[in-house]
Amino acid sequence: MKAFLVLLCVFFGSRFSFAQDYRIHFLQDGKEIPVLNEKILLAKKPFQIQVELLKVDGVYGECSFSDSLFQIPLYQSLPESDLIQWKIAVEPEYNADKDIIVSKESYFYWFYNPKADTWHRFDPDPIVEKGRVIGTKTIERIFVSENLNRDKKSILISEMKEPLYFIFFLMDKKNEQDLQRTRIEVNWK
Repeated sequence: MKAFLVLLCVFFGSRFSFAQDYRIHFLQDGKEIPVLNEKILLAKKPFQIQVELLKVDGVYGECSFSDSLFQIPLYQSLPESDLIQWKIAVEPEYNADKDIIVSKESYFYWFYNPKADTWHRFDPDPIVEKGRVIGTKTIERIFVSENLNRDKKSILISEMKEPLYFIFFLMDKKNEQDLQRTRIEVNWK
């Protein structure tokens, strides 16, 4: 019985000590579209990515036409994890462009911390509750950036033919290791 109580305390203690988390939701026409087996099917029209930050300032991610990072097993680290913070693409304040950067060379960091930053990369007016932020990013077009931003173009969602491969994750306190990776493959109707 003592061993069971000790095991129970260790389990619950570890669950509560790592309370930082995030959730990703895809919305279209005001409805949540379910992600099933890491895949989602969207109509070729604007959509929103809703990010729920739970006691964490932001979430890292990557969006690409290539599934190379998507295919890395969840128990394995992303390549050059310690360099991810230096590969963050520049995005406008308050999601002014209403696009998502698609690149196999860069990452994004969507954050909300009004104590440290006077701006963010979500649509204006995220929902803020005690210990939780819900930020939405409206996506009307795809901004493709390759070859260190030398080759770039903008594609309307209605013109999409290829799947998009998203990964979302947190980083450890030293920004050396990715944690809690979520993979979502977006296909089009």
